[in-house]
Amino acid sequence: MKYYVLVLMLGVTACGKEEIDPRALVLERADEQVAAIRANLLRDCERDVMEAATARADSLLLDRARRMRRIAGRPPKPGRPGAPPVKELSQPLPLRPLFPFEIRFDTLLRDSLLRDSIRQDSIMQDSLQLIVD
Repeated sequence: MKYYVLVLMLGVTACGKEEIDPRALVLERADEQVAAIRANLLRDCERDVMEAATARADSLLLDRARRMRRIAGRPPKPGRPGAPPVKELSQPLPLRPLFPFEIRFDTLLRDSLLRDSIRQDSIMQDSLQLIVD
């Protein structure tokens, strides 16, 4: 009997009229359509990029194969008579970083360099405006 009352109460509350907001439905469908359009655009863009990359890679490979076919089997090009011998290094040169350690890892120094370059650009813009005026 307890369960019958519980099931009856649940049935009465569950079968009530559900209020549907038409604006919410329209917004939901619009969001779904926008997501579908974005997915289609992204898929088309990826396909176009892949086709362009494939065409570029194919053309590079074909060009390399044609060049290799032209020089295949030929003896090496002789040097000029009387030319000095090619100088060779006794040891390979050590590689050095382009920027010193302090600039790469010191954030304050890097930020100040960035601010200086921005300031210089703004000064350049101001001077260009004076010339134009």
